[in-house]
Amino acid sequence: LTQLKQDDTKVKMVNLLTTVKKLRGIDAEAGDEILVSTLATAASNGDFSLSATVNLLKLEVFVFYQKWKEAVDLVRKAGNVRQFLTASFASVRYTFLEALTYLKAAQSASGWKKRQMKKCAHKAMQLIRGWAKNGNVNVVHYLYILDAELAVLDG
Repeated sequence: LTQLKQDDTKVKMVNLLTTVKKLRGIDAEAGDEILVSTLATAASNGDFSLSATVNLLKLEVFVFYQKWKEAVDLVRKAGNVRQFLTASFASVRYTFLEALTYLKAAQSASGWKKRQMKKCAHKAMQLIRGWAKNGNVNVVHYLYILDAELAVLDG
């Protein structure tokens, strides 16, 4: 598939198959090595778009399985991948998952770490609020979810 420039499609299919295998209990570590090797290949080739897509899919899996520590580590390691995601819905989804990850991780943290994660979540939420204010009605439900998680965090 690499020769046909279908790396993004391959990664998405691996992600779906990995999730199905994990849900059925067939292989708890299914597909992890494929995503890691794809990420390494993307980094060595300088393919930032593929790298961003792999990070988005890994973040989706971490959020789905509620592995907040791993998700926070991934978000911090990946940095700002929005500029490399080719589809606008992918960057919006990444921003939502980033904010949700920080809010959920902050719920189990305390002190300055909690405030730091809350601040990072606010930053991502401000992006989504800006998109909603500019007329993107497809992000309003994300704001409802994030506002509810923020209310849980605040008590």
